[in-house]
Amino acid sequence: MPSLSNILVAATLVLSSAVSAKTIPIKVGESGLTFEPENIKADVGDVLEFWFYAKNHSIVTSTAAKPCEPKTENGFFSGFFPVAEAGVASENVFRVTVNSTAPLWYYCSQGKHCQNGMVGAVNAKSEDDFDKFKKAAASASSNVTPAGGVFGGSVAKASSSSGGSGSGSGSSSTTLVAVPSSTASGTASGASSTASAPPDSGAGAVGVSFGVLVAALGFALA
Repeated sequence: MPSLSNILVAATLVLSSAVSAKTIPIKVGESGLTFEPENIKADVGDVLEFWFYAKNHSIVTSTAAKPCEPKTENGFFSGFFPVAEAGVASENVFRVTVNSTAPLWYYCSQGKHCQNGMVGAVNAKSEDDFDKFKKAAASASSNVTPAGGVFGGSVAKASSSSGGSGSGSGSSSTTLVAVPSSTASGTASGASSTASAPPDSGAGAVGVSFGVLVAALGFALA
């Protein structure tokens, strides 16, 4: 039976995770072919929450060497989110939980959006590295969409993420590890009805990753 001290340590780790994990909203295409913010810092357990705007965009992980081609493993693909009305976010968001502080590169695979600057990064080592990634994307010969459906993340109603609590459907199961498309929690509906506005990108609303809490509890009680 676990000792009282181990239980207290477990409780401390769980509370620490709850306080530190945050939801980071990223606007996709609100101001043209851009991600806002396009180059961010995130910690393990943080949730990237992508809000889609007109006209039709996707999120695909890539590599620094091949910015407009899908990463072959441990990546994600949101599917496409067509939105008809300008200035209105899709009724669904795409969520991915960060499980590493290594640099993560991604792009939009619609048309020539990647070559036209619609790329983003998480934990790029420097602004110079991000600039090099963006320049490499501009000269890419093709813009590739992964085969199959959504994988490596989850699709959830935007209203369920209001306030960035991370308590909505699908928020606890997303990871950077690729999963078969049949197990993804949803597909992009493409509906253009008005959704809840995303929190300010710089706010980083507090959220809790279920995987992080379980890991912390299991470690402390071992």
